[in-house]
Amino acid sequence: MAGNPELIDYYRKTHERRVYGTSSVKYLRFLRPWIRIAAPKSILDYGCGQSRFLDILGLGEDVALWRYDPAIAEYAGKPAVPADLLVNIDVLEHIDEKDVDGVLADMRAASRRALIVVDTKAAKHTLPDGRNAHVTLKPHRWWRERIAAHFGLAEPIATPRRTRASFKTWVSAPAERMRYRLLRLEEDARHVARWAQGRHNEHWKVSTTK
Repeated sequence: MAGNPELIDYYRKTHERRVYGTSSVKYLRFLRPWIRIAAPKSILDYGCGQSRFLDILGLGEDVALWRYDPAIAEYAGKPAVPADLLVNIDVLEHIDEKDVDGVLADMRAASRRALIVVDTKAAKHTLPDGRNAHVTLKPHRWWRERIAAHFGLAEPIATPRRTRASFKTWVSAPAERMRYRLLRLEEDARHVARWAQGRHNEHWKVSTTK
């Protein structure tokens, strides 16, 4: 298990008390097009928290949906074989800097292709030791170099906030980039429709844990 055991224990207790770790659903319209283009037969949400991200992708019954999060007992075991695609969303900033390379190496062992989103802005809450919950706050370039050192490539991709450093770790052909733009138009249309219907937060709360 990569990462700081004390931090993992803190997040284990946090997940037991309240809804936490659901932010990945915010990125659906930006990431789902790349996932659809990649057409994975298996996808691993590494550091999944309580999110329903994999469930709302709509990839079909033939795609294996795997979750890993050492802070949640149900998801504490990793798959025995690498996934076709790994997603890691708003996780790495919670990892101590000294442990980042170990976690990235663990992610690389779990999949060659990855979609990675890192928050580069301070969190709104602090840890019991007084540190900001985002214990590793680094600029986009720092994250790009660190991720590329393990995956060989870290190509910036779009997300809804400039404070996110977001990357994919594989090369896309021009035709795939054009398809991404078309799929994004579809996703944006759905997003606007959900807002108009007051359904924009329908995937946000995932449990009633207190």
